[in-house]
Amino acid sequence: MNRVIELVDLTKTYVLGDIEVNALRGVNLTIERGEFVAVMGASGSGKSTLMNMLGCLDRPTSGRYILEGEDVAQLNESELATIRSRRIGFVFQNFNLLSRTSALENVELPLFYSAWTADGEHRAADMVKLVGLAGREQNHPNQLSGGQQQRVAIARALVNRPSILLADEPTGNLDSTNSAEIMEVLTKLNREQGITVIVVTHDPDVAAYADRVVTFRDGVIISDTRKEGSRARGDAGGKSA
Repeated sequence: MNRVIELVDLTKTYVLGDIEVNALRGVNLTIERGEFVAVMGASGSGKSTLMNMLGCLDRPTSGRYILEGEDVAQLNESELATIRSRRIGFVFQNFNLLSRTSALENVELPLFYSAWTADGEHRAADMVKLVGLAGREQNHPNQLSGGQQQRVAIARALVNRPSILLADEPTGNLDSTNSAEIMEVLTKLNREQGITVIVVTHDPDVAAYADRVVTFRDGVIISDTRKEGSRARGDAGGKSA
């Protein structure tokens, strides 16, 4: 299998006045290309800090983060921004869509920041179709349901063709029906497009969609379980979008 993420003795310590908070305590974790991984844990367990590290939104205090063979902990801010723009897609609980902008324009937005605009509108339209919103391209967020807005957010995360999709509580603002639809979208992207999907969640129903569940407590991994018979999609011949 093709290793996409490797964390080696990763730590993160925050200093709050006279108090040190050890959010991550020597985490070792490997994720193969094409895996669908759920990261679980209670509030304060370290799972959100881990997501910030994986997304290159924060730097570790010590240890190594190797992304597709590159030690990103050693990169400068400009280099990290390029990785966030080109290689990682982000999906958040609150959608973060521009309210006065159409679904298509919301999806196109990352292309302007990455300067990949030659086929931007066509690529964005393809992503809108991929998440099942064909015909809704010109709708604004207030004309879409919560589930549809999250689909737009997923399409936006995919438009730069990242190899990794990070989803932080992607169903947190949705009812059970829309939550199931969003998880089916993520599962389809993983199965059919070979995208590595990492979901941070506290919801066991969401984690059940993943092939592997990594559970945190007090900044350390306390369990790492894989469904019987599952394997990374990349090992089965999948390809990145």
